[in-house]
Amino acid sequence: MSQRSLKLVLSAAILFLEACAGFRETTRKTHDPRFLGPTERLIVNRGGATEPMDVVKNDNPGGDTFLRESAAPIDTDDKALPQLVARMFATVKAEKGVGIAAPQVGVSRQVIVVQRLDREPEKPFVVYLNPEINWSSEETAVEWEGCLSIPAGHGKVKRAAAVVVEYDTEDGGRDSERVSGFVARIFQHEIDHLDGVLFIDKMDPGPLMPKEEYREMRRREKESREGAEKTIKDTMMELKAK
Repeated sequence: MSQRSLKLVLSAAILFLEACAGFRETTRKTHDPRFLGPTERLIVNRGGATEPMDVVKNDNPGGDTFLRESAAPIDTDDKALPQLVARMFATVKAEKGVGIAAPQVGVSRQVIVVQRLDREPEKPFVVYLNPEINWSSEETAVEWEGCLSIPAGHGKVKRAAAVVVEYDTEDGGRDSERVSGFVARIFQHEIDHLDGVLFIDKMDPGPLMPKEEYREMRRREKESREGAEKTIKDTMMELKAK
């Protein structure tokens, strides 16, 4: 065999080995439990990036069972992740929520979206991957909560007033952040979903308040608050005029 022919054979062999290695790597990732499986990818790709997903609800046995499962971690390199995140954004906005977890859209993965109401003025929706709470304040607060997956109504839940959330970033890093107030409550609520826990498991004893009744209560509270603010403003103006 000539030297030229030998080089061609060696080059072909190298290319073949590289192709096999690439195939093995693709196969490994496809079957890696941290990557979305075929059924999950089918759910994610069933609609466009701006199309909301169906919300899983607890008012039927299948939905309740699914919501009670513990979600699996997700690899930040998963090619289907951007599509999942985009559709979760679309869903939570369409449903007028302040947060959503991947199990609520039929994908049992550790992905949550939280509206950062503490970031004025945009109040953006932000995604957090494989989040966990590694510190909670001793101070607690009791507030009303609702859930896109619980159509029956709202209830009062006691939660930590502040928490530290650790999470994977979309570029593969790991970060943490301390949050407090209502945003801390959103994080705790959504991370509970990843453990198969619903707010009704932690709420004060008693029946849920139906959503229409809850909205009416909030409307009256807003009117009362605005009326009080107007009274204070009018009083201050009268004092200045004297």
